[in-house]
Amino acid sequence: MSIYAEMKQAGIEIDHHDSDLYVKDCPTARAILANHGKRVDGHNVMPFKSAGDTWLDVPFQWEGK
Repeated sequence: MSIYAEMKQAGIEIDHHDSDLYVKDCPTARAILANHGKRVDGHNVMPFKSAGDTWLDVPFQWEGK
């Protein structure tokens, strides 16, 4: 299952910009990313703040329509 599909199935809040998937930072999101070999390191996955919340930018993983 894809990162996008797993995040949706887990009920994690998501958004996107172009092909980048944005997920609200939480332990479940980080576990899903780790299972896919993604690290929150500022290169593979980049954290950012939006309206006081921390989100994770996962490049090229948006699959929504």
